[in-house]
Amino acid sequence: MDRRIKRSQDREEALQYLVEALADRSQVEAVLLVNDEGRIVAGMGMPREVRQLAQIAIPAVRGEESELFEAATCDTDFFGREIPVPDGSLYLVALGTRVCKMHEAVYAVNRILEETRVSLELLAAPSSAQSVA
Repeated sequence: MDRRIKRSQDREEALQYLVEALADRSQVEAVLLVNDEGRIVAGMGMPREVRQLAQIAIPAVRGEESELFEAATCDTDFFGREIPVPDGSLYLVALGTRVCKMHEAVYAVNRILEETRVSLELLAAPSSAQSVA
């Protein structure tokens, strides 16, 4: 059963809706989807927490230690998952005390990427209709 209320055929917008839904059902200060270069693909939260989370996202998921991690997670928890995608990896990360159904969000990211890839492929496919000259 698909429970998404907001939908979009635009990949970035769909991912943003997913992050917002994850935040709405969780107790988090910030939730981000970050690419391999550390660029925020989708996210929400207060600017300070978003900035801190973006800085620690990839190293924290990889298990690397850092002073930034200790500062960003003071009085809160870190949740993070690497999501392998065809072009590399995305990282779904959050700061907070409870993240609900993060594993389902990982599946949803893959589903959105697949749906939008298929949609883009269909749009790029040559038309079977031929023009009359």
